[in-house]
Amino acid sequence: MKNFNPAYGYWLLSKFAKNLGLWGLLGVTAIVGSLLFYMTEVATMERELNLTLTELEFKKDTKAVLAEPKITPAQTTEQELIDFYQMFPVGASLPTWLSLINEVAQKQHLTLNRGDYKLSQTKQGQLLRYEIVLPVVGKYAEIRQLIVELLHKLPALAVSELQIKRENSLSPTVEARLVFVLFLQGDTW
Repeated sequence: MKNFNPAYGYWLLSKFAKNLGLWGLLGVTAIVGSLLFYMTEVATMERELNLTLTELEFKKDTKAVLAEPKITPAQTTEQELIDFYQMFPVGASLPTWLSLINEVAQKQHLTLNRGDYKLSQTKQGQLLRYEIVLPVVGKYAEIRQLIVELLHKLPALAVSELQIKRENSLSPTVEARLVFVLFLQGDTW
């Protein structure tokens, strides 16, 4: 090997390549590339996988067995039920809540020209549903902020329905139909 001639090596490789042809060279290149990929990437991933599986088995073996807590069904007491219903506003405060809705709308530069209101008893419990339907015209961001602020300031208020419509894509304003439900204590009017 001390007398290796580079010209002889080049001649040998060119003779080998000529005998294999184009498809043979592509096949040898694919095989060598696959072997290199396997040795560098796949073997590394297999080592990491084996290490992770070993750690997982170790953690399972050393894990202390915890006693499962006994789950008893939650029972509401009469006082908890009374406290729940006390969280809702009384019916006599309805004008205050409606004026708050109007104030928030004015703060968002929205005008509430009209609204439809309907009072109904819920099927279960002691709450009354006060449905408020508000047609609003304004910018989308203002209407969205109105909804967010109302839900934040009135925890007993819920959005029941929301419809938004825009006349054309260039119009900066949208028409919205907001349907809110305000839950009130049913026995205090």
